[in-house]
Amino acid sequence: MNPISAKLLVARASLALLLVVAGVPAQEAPKGNPYPEHGKVITTRLGIETVGSAGSVGSLKRWIYRVDCGDLYYDLQGKGKPSLSIGQDVNFRIEKQEAYLNDGKKGTRYRVVGTGKSEQKQSPQSN
Repeated sequence: MNPISAKLLVARASLALLLVVAGVPAQEAPKGNPYPEHGKVITTRLGIETVGSAGSVGSLKRWIYRVDCGDLYYDLQGKGKPSLSIGQDVNFRIEKQEAYLNDGKKGTRYRVVGTGKSEQKQSPQSN
């Protein structure tokens, strides 16, 4: 065996060992609860959002739900049809400015339009 192929063999073996060792922790990382937030819907309201540009302006009606999570609350904007009811328990996760409620599939998406501490839980103001 010549010295170049011995060095190449050692380099490849070292690389293979490094890849195996680096991959083990990634595979063993425990998966947490995909919906770690838990709360209860305490109020609902119909919000009106103006959309369009010059010449063509309209309004969209979207439901906004206030979810009380104990020390925090979230105002979640849904679609045009009501989907949550007052007193309903919800499990969800927050990603960027979106909330995904557990529906047993990929999660129903709501836009986070407000948040605050529980001592500020007064009813949301109408637009």
